[in-house]
Amino acid sequence: MRIDVIGAGSLGLLLAGRLIAGGAEVRIWCRGEEQSRALSERGLTVSYEDGREATQLPGGSFSAAPVEEYTQCQLAEPGEVTLLTVKQKVLHEALPEILLPLRDRELVIIGFQNGCGHLELLRGLLPQSSIWAAVTTEAAKRKTLTEVIHAGKGEICIGKSSSPINIHEIDRQASEPAAIISFIEALASAGFHASLSKEVDTIIYRKLLINAVINPLTAIWRVQNGELLASPARVLLMKELYTEAIGIFEACGITLEQGAWEAILEVCRATSGNTSSMLADVLAARETEIRWINESIVNMGLRQGVQAPLHRWICGLVEGMTVREG
Repeated sequence: MRIDVIGAGSLGLLLAGRLIAGGAEVRIWCRGEEQSRALSERGLTVSYEDGREATQLPGGSFSAAPVEEYTQCQLAEPGEVTLLTVKQKVLHEALPEILLPLRDRELVIIGFQNGCGHLELLRGLLPQSSIWAAVTTEAAKRKTLTEVIHAGKGEICIGKSSSPINIHEIDRQASEPAAIISFIEALASAGFHASLSKEVDTIIYRKLLINAVINPLTAIWRVQNGELLASPARVLLMKELYTEAIGIFEACGITLEQGAWEAILEVCRATSGNTSSMLADVLAARETEIRWINESIVNMGLRQGVQAPLHRWICGLVEGMTVREG
């Protein structure tokens, strides 16, 4: 199976590395020539925090190139599935120009983004394509341009959002799962626990809730996930963010399973040593994904006439940590 991976960050390299080791043909599309050259020359290494022997993949076992070359390559030699593992900012600001020439192509695209807004953007850019959502709890940390650490085993759920879809997607629904099923089988061969879900919307909102409670507070207090539970004051603010978000979800008709609060606490315990992606962005002076996480909850509330003052305040606090260019 030929799989394109756009985004060579932690998740992109983890997926690519494991898929290559599992026998898939993978093309990695990087943000710059430096990383693509390094991958081609030095190969890709997947190491493990649990002490397992690292997987060394020589550069000749896959292809790596700058993302700007993806369009022409896709037109000349189409892949079966394209994985988008870039962050929301890159997807919204850099990829439209790259994807737009493929507007009339029937691609199979799987978005691994946190938060909301990416599926709507992709449907607008690629109206003929089959757009899928993926939610994962796999944990990865990129150590160098060519090495990624698998920091924690999780799950990958893939499905179609129930948001309005175009007529072309309706016409193809009977045949399109073939590529998705083949991809899930490739993930299984690579050692991932992957599944096709009809409840992907619920999974997306559950992860949005978890990210909206955990990520901004770790970024503000500059602590790892487990340290959020270190004091009653921290837990209280977490609970207030949670309660406000649940109120917005209910106003929007979104129902989550029982025990959502306990699930957030369990994530903090299970990933106690993890540095959240938002904290990593703040420490690196990069713009965060707060606009697509907490601000998306604020906007969901506004559409229903419900205010979310705490999430709005959190957005301002986190955004104020980084000065945007331009």
